[in-house]
Amino acid sequence: MSTTTDQPRPTIADLTTEQPESTDPDYLAWKEGKIRKALESARCHPDKLVSHDEMRKRFGLER
Repeated sequence: MSTTTDQPRPTIADLTTEQPESTDPDYLAWKEGKIRKALESARCHPDKLVSHDEMRKRFGLER
């Protein structure tokens, strides 16, 4: 069964304001690992890279 509260729901502005960078060491290590893996993949498979121009065209965002 769900519970209700008298607390107001946060607004879109509340949910989309800029937040400070995380200082959690586990998160920072995870993030760095993901970046290193992506860079290594790009170095090993340059033929799979997609340019920004091509990506914009795919999503209909060409300038």
